[in-house]
Amino acid sequence: MLMTKRLALATLALSFALAGCREMLTETPKNFITTDAYYRTPADIEAATLATYQPLGQADVWRRWLLWDTEMASDMTRINPDEPNFGTYHPGLLLWTPMDGSMTSPWNGLYTSIYRSNLVLENAPKVTFIDTKYQKQLIAEAKFVRAYDYLMLTKAYDDVPLLLTLDDHANTASKSRTPVEQIHQQLIKDLTEAEADLPDAPTQLGRASKAAAEILLADLYQWRSSFLKKPEWQETSTWAKKVIDNPRWGLTDDYLAQYLPANKGNKEVIFMNVSSGLDGRSSTDPNCNWLPRELGFNQAGGCEVVGQPTRWQYESYLCSTPDPLTFNASGRIADTTKIKTCDYRKQVTYRLGGCSTSASIGCIVFKWPNLNKFRPTNRGVGGPSDVDFPLYRYAEALLIYAEAQNELGNPAVAVGVLNQLRARARKGSGTALPEPHAYGTQPGEAIDVASVRSAVFQERNWELAHEGKRWFDQIRRNSLEPGYWKSTLVQHDPETATRGDVSEFRMRFPIPGPERTLNPNLTQNPGY
Repeated sequence: MLMTKRLALATLALSFALAGCREMLTETPKNFITTDAYYRTPADIEAATLATYQPLGQADVWRRWLLWDTEMASDMTRINPDEPNFGTYHPGLLLWTPMDGSMTSPWNGLYTSIYRSNLVLENAPKVTFIDTKYQKQLIAEAKFVRAYDYLMLTKAYDDVPLLLTLDDHANTASKSRTPVEQIHQQLIKDLTEAEADLPDAPTQLGRASKAAAEILLADLYQWRSSFLKKPEWQETSTWAKKVIDNPRWGLTDDYLAQYLPANKGNKEVIFMNVSSGLDGRSSTDPNCNWLPRELGFNQAGGCEVVGQPTRWQYESYLCSTPDPLTFNASGRIADTTKIKTCDYRKQVTYRLGGCSTSASIGCIVFKWPNLNKFRPTNRGVGGPSDVDFPLYRYAEALLIYAEAQNELGNPAVAVGVLNQLRARARKGSGTALPEPHAYGTQPGEAIDVASVRSAVFQERNWELAHEGKRWFDQIRRNSLEPGYWKSTLVQHDPETATRGDVSEFRMRFPIPGPERTLNPNLTQNPGY
């Protein structure tokens, strides 16, 4: 948004595109070019379109700050006690300020992507394409990416400036915050248009398809229906059902399989940040965000900065025998076997020990459970990751549909959908856990909306664990059940409640201070 930054971003976007490389993961080259030699060919437009996706996998957004903000701020993740840097772990205490990188970085990253999208939307129609269908697809991709960016911005900050043209970007210093409703109506228009021109299957890993636009619309309507309390659950259901009914997509047989590098391009992950595993081309590194420092640091085997599951999260899964956290005299986990009797998703999502590449450390039992469902082939050390980070999965389409059907007064339909996910979890483990939901199976037992709502949110917790969803779920549910956000933080993440700030204004991110310094028309969110 800064004027100097805007010009720098323009140069970066242009140099990225004219590198002549079709690989979307290529890092921005250092050479500089001018717009006089740009946007003249279909290849230029294609490269510029690929550049719109890049910021989503960079440090400002899902590689670092937006992931750290949403994970640590939620009741799902606690600060790792070995993390020494307050500048890193402060989102876990909700102690961010308008000047913190944790708040300014997501804003800057998402607006970088918006600017690049607008470059495509303004220039693509001017270029002659032999393949006009592909031209429409590239325009549709730019609309999709811009819509994704704005949905994330409104989820985090509420009203933000709506910039739709290059002239808008050139005059950001005078732009005020656009009401969320106006932004969302633009997103609905863009996404319905994009859905018509996007391919059924992505033409490259990490690019948008029809299903990506459909689940983004379902996500948008879900947010509007819950957080904004709009009566749009039918629209939520309709768009989620489009994804569910498309034979191109479905659940993988094994929950873990969808995350493994060997299964890239599987039928479940609809939209993701792609990690190539090649030096200079890895656009996200989810595993390195979680590796415990006690394995050593960086190349020695660990680089953890995000945190660990809260005790509540870890013990919330269904187990055939109790699986509480117990510790020995040295402060490490005492029993490393009980996890094997739990919901398969718990078994593969967490681990209780691991091995370092440092011979002086070797294999150890951890002090706290460690996230383990993102598993690069190199174990996250000795080189870049090749694990993709999912932004939308088929399972989430099922969960959105289940929630919408329940809120529409059809809880039995919702329960049936939840049981599909539980059946997959049982198949993966070969055990009887988790058992199907059985509401209404006993004589006189009713299926009520409130009980099924709790079941849907809990299933989202298990199914979408550590994928950046829980923070927004807590905020959405707070609109449906006032007080939910604060009570869950106090009960489930006591460290935040005792050391941090659980004032309700912190459900919204502050408008970045540097933006307001340059643009006095940007008002601040209450409380900051």
